[in-house]
Amino acid sequence: MRISLAQLFLLILTVSLSHAHDGKAQEILSRRITLRAEKSDLRTVLGQIEQQALVRFAYSPRAIQADRRVSLQVSSTPLAEVLNNLLRPMSISYEVVSGRILLKTEETTAPAKKESLFQAVSWQEFPESVLDIPVSGTVRDTKTGQPLPGVSVLVKGTTRGTTTDAAGHYRVTVSTSSDALIFSFVGFSPKEEIVGTRTEINVSLDDDQKLLNEVVVTALGVKREERSLGYAVQKVNGDMLKTVKGTSVATSLTGRVSGLWVKNSTEFNEDPTLSLRGETPLLVIDGVPYGNMKINNVPQDDIESIDVLKGPTAAALYGSRGGSGAIIVTTKRGASSKGLSISVNSNNMFNAGFLMLPEVQHSYSAGLGGTYDPTDYVWGAKLDIGTKVPQWNPETKQMETMELTSRGKNNFQNFLVPGLISNNNINITQTGENGSLRASLNHIYNKGQYPNLQSNAINFSLGGEMKVSERFSLNSQIGYNRKTAPQVTGSGYTNQGYMYQILLWTGPEYDLSKYRDYWIVPNQTQNWHYKAWYDNPYLIAYEKLNGIEQNKMNASLSATYQLFPGAKIVVRPGFDWYQNDETRRNPPNILSTRGWNAAGMYSIDKLTGYSFNGDALFMYNKSIGKLGIDALAGGTIYKYQDRDLYAATRSGIVIPGFYSLANSVERPDVSAWTRRKQVNSLYGKVTLSYDNALFLDVTGRNDWSSTMPKISRSYFYPSVGGSVVMSEFLKNAMPAWLDFWKLRGSWTLSKKDLDVYATNQAYTTTTADWDNYNSALYPTTIRGGNVKPETFRTWEVGTSAYFLGKRLRFDAAYFNKYNYNIQASANISSMSGFGTTLINLGQTLVRRGVELTLDATVIKRANLQWDATANWSFNHQYFKALDPVYSADNLWTKEGKRYDTYTGKIWVTDPSGKVVHRSNGMPLASDYNYLLGLTDPNFVWGLSNNIRWNNFRFGIAFDGRVGGILYNNTAYKMWDTGSHPDSDNQWRYDEVVNKQTSYVGQGVKVVSGEVKYDAYGQITSDTRVFAANDTKVSYQSYARSYGDGKRGVTNATFLKLREISIGYTLPGSVAKHVGARSAMVSFTGQNVWMWTKAFRYADPDKASDTELTSPSVRYLGMNIQLTF
Repeated sequence: MRISLAQLFLLILTVSLSHAHDGKAQEILSRRITLRAEKSDLRTVLGQIEQQALVRFAYSPRAIQADRRVSLQVSSTPLAEVLNNLLRPMSISYEVVSGRILLKTEETTAPAKKESLFQAVSWQEFPESVLDIPVSGTVRDTKTGQPLPGVSVLVKGTTRGTTTDAAGHYRVTVSTSSDALIFSFVGFSPKEEIVGTRTEINVSLDDDQKLLNEVVVTALGVKREERSLGYAVQKVNGDMLKTVKGTSVATSLTGRVSGLWVKNSTEFNEDPTLSLRGETPLLVIDGVPYGNMKINNVPQDDIESIDVLKGPTAAALYGSRGGSGAIIVTTKRGASSKGLSISVNSNNMFNAGFLMLPEVQHSYSAGLGGTYDPTDYVWGAKLDIGTKVPQWNPETKQMETMELTSRGKNNFQNFLVPGLISNNNINITQTGENGSLRASLNHIYNKGQYPNLQSNAINFSLGGEMKVSERFSLNSQIGYNRKTAPQVTGSGYTNQGYMYQILLWTGPEYDLSKYRDYWIVPNQTQNWHYKAWYDNPYLIAYEKLNGIEQNKMNASLSATYQLFPGAKIVVRPGFDWYQNDETRRNPPNILSTRGWNAAGMYSIDKLTGYSFNGDALFMYNKSIGKLGIDALAGGTIYKYQDRDLYAATRSGIVIPGFYSLANSVERPDVSAWTRRKQVNSLYGKVTLSYDNALFLDVTGRNDWSSTMPKISRSYFYPSVGGSVVMSEFLKNAMPAWLDFWKLRGSWTLSKKDLDVYATNQAYTTTTADWDNYNSALYPTTIRGGNVKPETFRTWEVGTSAYFLGKRLRFDAAYFNKYNYNIQASANISSMSGFGTTLINLGQTLVRRGVELTLDATVIKRANLQWDATANWSFNHQYFKALDPVYSADNLWTKEGKRYDTYTGKIWVTDPSGKVVHRSNGMPLASDYNYLLGLTDPNFVWGLSNNIRWNNFRFGIAFDGRVGGILYNNTAYKMWDTGSHPDSDNQWRYDEVVNKQTSYVGQGVKVVSGEVKYDAYGQITSDTRVFAANDTKVSYQSYARSYGDGKRGVTNATFLKLREISIGYTLPGSVAKHVGARSAMVSFTGQNVWMWTKAFRYADPDKASDTELTSPSVRYLGMNIQLTF
């Protein structure tokens, strides 16, 4: 019999849990009690035993006759013996189940059921005579008195419960009068009610006061109250991220955190880029700063919360890796209630059109000068006027004389295929008295907008926590990610790019759909009419492949031991490993690689590596009256290794269609490299507090980096931060509308070491010389032995406040970050035998920014609540000081000027801004570079809304950027190639059809005089006399003129409807029909709608269009969530 790995895992897990429960039962029954009772009712005696033995009994008072009188006298007697003597005479048996003792009479005793991961004990398994206490009631808002729908009502210690209906009513069945009901609802404090003898329990819930003491996860996994922090931090609850699920959770973070700019790509297999205060933050998962994990390696359903620590002070204990802040991801472990819980979350979204789709002209063919030529450009002949020329017939696969018509008006749109994102998760949680175990399986199928673009990503994770003893606990997690795709490319201004092949450089005179049969001779000759530079796009999709197979594992273990009250030791090792295989293959006789591998090729690139991070911490906290101290000391070892092995065929392949290194014409080319690095660290932190209102943090860390020279290998950086809860000191003076007010501030010094091998003076190998034989090559860069770590000095201030009964929450932060000792490669005289050397620049940069967050409960009624969060931020970098030798000498590199400059040559203009033309009618290009704009946005923003109305849930999120420029390459490269839709005009028609040159460039020409410039392009004298330009020129030549760098420089302002969801929670009676405890169905959408101020044909969301941006897809679909 064959047993799969999953079956074996479940078998081991089931046996382990069974033994764990057996051991737990023995431990409970061995507890000793001392008790004396004279003619007391059985119910009272059981209650006294519960208090002494710290157990809970489950029973039906009627079945066991709990009112009967009993007597008992025991001294330090095991609980098992006590129960035997007490209950057996009354024909009552008992069994320990999930930490509780179930009492049963002989006539109600049922065969015991063995508990496993998929068959855990639930009270429904017992006879109805045990479950005979129905409880009902109404839940209301204490302030308004209005009923609350959707409140969770759970029988404590079980998985059994319900939710209130639209009128706030509920009904639930309990096992015994000693049971308790837990009432919980978002925005309200939970309440617990013991059932006792009541069958009707009406409850009023109060506003959640914990909002004032929100707990966040900070550096090294330490949980702290937000009021105590001297730096900015923002939390995102995981439940906000699991309804609209795309391919990466990062997309759902867009606009939800002030200061975090998420740049979303439209390309297949390209992850979003996270920028926190203008830099790349450190990713920490469950306290471990892995070296190779990405945020999309964590399924959205596994995320408990994401805490964003903004700036280096917040992440100072992580050293240089945390110098740009940190994103702390905490994954889920056990459930809030004991027992077994199974959750299923399926989100499927389909391509529902495009937000940005490039358009082309379809009136002119390929070629130049108005003549058809299937070689290059799209400035060819006029179509659909009866002209006949020899053309390639893709169906007969031969040249034929045919009319030039616009057969392929929509070639690019017709080439696109319907996309799909299917993100599915199932997770199983078992929670007991002393621990929990959670297993999760996630699968994402992503079908891109181009043919054969599809990937499968699988994630499996297993996490748990265990209280081994009163002092010792364990927390562990292991995960595995696998992603495969036969083809991942098809974008960019490359030989693999479809926009490059179809949109820019081929005309509308052919119908691309007729070329699906892309072979003339299989594996040797393609069916294609272009004979230079470009290939059949269908051949690219299915034959010219770039496939991936990626595997990644991560594991962590956190062991905590309490030495004495207030003191504990934490040891936390974390490890990840990856292997990425990338294969490329090209069939013979392809054209777009311009001949370098026209004989065919095959290559494989195998990249492997690992990272290890080990923390050892001593933590101590103590309160003395109003004074508090919280101290931490520890050390970390971080190391990583990456290896690459690349091999490719040389001079083509022997057998067409057989892709293997063994099929290489000559000996394959092989290259390999290895990178290693280690950083050892010691650090400490002390937090002093007074009256829970004044807080002071002081930290220090020293690193020893393997990549630094010995003289500067050891470096130290401190930080200090503090907060003052003003509302604690102004209790009697604060206005009634102000509930909470805090001021904070911090300062830190962080440093950054060198890259791997930056100081190694070593030979490399090359085949560029000596007839392709391997030879040694000495480096041309002097590796600086005295280079210092790059240094950052940051300070920030901020405030946060709650208003109007905590209905309004405001947070503001301002930061200032200096960057000096910048490491750079500087040119030196070739007489030294080298070309460059590594130095520390004397140049200093400063980054300044502001972040604002506003949370509001706009409406709060019994059956309606509207919560909204707005985020707004900006940060810009400036030159603070210049290096007199190495800083650039130009007009925009000046102290106080912005760093994010975009420069280029422009067309010369007269004093009024009109373009100056030469005598031949063409515009005059400058000889100097000028500042054309600033690339960073003026600010970025986000607005998310969550509305609850009865059983309906509505979510809608907007975000965008205002200001800043990008080069709109998609739109403006089409002017060069002749495919731009605006190039289809009367001037072009006159030139091609009527053979008339009619275009006159708007602007002026120079009649007399001259202009002189200084070295920076500034006018020093100008005696020019101008007249209106009246010289006719070729429209094609003028349109293709790229002398003006301003062409394409475009305002990148946009507004986007990022996500939308409309959900309905099915009534419990309906959910039970499918065996579920709860069920919700939602309509979902991502990347739904966009407005841009000036950008055309490309989505500026990625903040780049230099390589051509693929169409931006709108996704709409459905989400189903079930809990069992």
